[in-house]
Amino acid sequence: MNHEVSSAAACSIVVIEMIGYPDKPVAEQAQMRLRFNQLLGTALAGVRQEARIVLDTADGAAITFIEDPDDALRCAARARDAVMTAGTAALALRSGIHCGPVMLIGEPGMPPNLVGDGLGVAQRVAGFAGVGRVFASRAFVDALASRHDACRQLFEPAGVRTDAQLREHEVFILPDGPLPDRPGSPPDGGFVSSEPSMPPLAGLLARPPLATALAVAAILLVAVVIRAALPGQDDTAANDGHAGVVQTPGAATLGPDRDVEGGEPADAVRLGTLRVNVLPWGEVSLGGADHGAAPPEREIMLAPGLHVLEIRNPAFAPHKQQVEVRAGEETRIRHDFRQ
Repeated sequence: MNHEVSSAAACSIVVIEMIGYPDKPVAEQAQMRLRFNQLLGTALAGVRQEARIVLDTADGAAITFIEDPDDALRCAARARDAVMTAGTAALALRSGIHCGPVMLIGEPGMPPNLVGDGLGVAQRVAGFAGVGRVFASRAFVDALASRHDACRQLFEPAGVRTDAQLREHEVFILPDGPLPDRPGSPPDGGFVSSEPSMPPLAGLLARPPLATALAVAAILLVAVVIRAALPGQDDTAANDGHAGVVQTPGAATLGPDRDVEGGEPADAVRLGTLRVNVLPWGEVSLGGADHGAAPPEREIMLAPGLHVLEIRNPAFAPHKQQVEVRAGEETRIRHDFRQ
């Protein structure tokens, strides 16, 4: 069972990409990823673990900073400077920084994950940058200046860039050289956001794991009791009437009283499994039925046959394809909006 934040929160996001990584042989990719992880550890020095979330991407990482946007600025600068110090044998990196909405999602007992338009825009900003460059969006520059006014002078205008979806982005470049000492925090210690209605994520991440686990266990116990008291409930109704789309991992067959979506009743219909991975993220639907956001990986049990899969991300054009699911077999779909 998934749990998620009811509304988005404005955070600072840094996307760091290894240029040329997808085209390298697997052995070289492994070495690049090892060096990248070491460099990322250096870049995150001094940032409390509970104040950021690190997500792996296909060619680097996306780091979300929950508290001070200055943490995002210094992380990107440290990563750039570490590569310059290491010399020609180091990685070829580019970085993008943005401030935008993200949503915390996850499953009980699993690390938290993030989705949202803020991640997609940060990735587009990184794509505009050249080797060894750090680009920032107008939204990030304004958010940083609202907390540390002197920081606005750190950036130089780099014009307006247009992405593949014809969305325009005003970007700024962070010049080479060391950053000044960290500015003092404003008197109220708060992060001035252009969307004040968005709640901070820090409190959610600070929630004790034991308390979360107990709350989830209590919810599951109540659900079991209610279900036991209603033995005649139809499972099809609980699935919005889509009998051919079963999300319960333990279900292996459809009984004789079930209809297969797009087919006739059968004595027993074996199901197939569809696993969907999306980069950087996307909302997954099948035949118009919503199946949530990926990542994390979506595992969906389906009746055999052809199904229309649609994946949406506000920063990219929708992706739609027909998927064939076979009884008792697993089908994997991986879609990268950036390719």
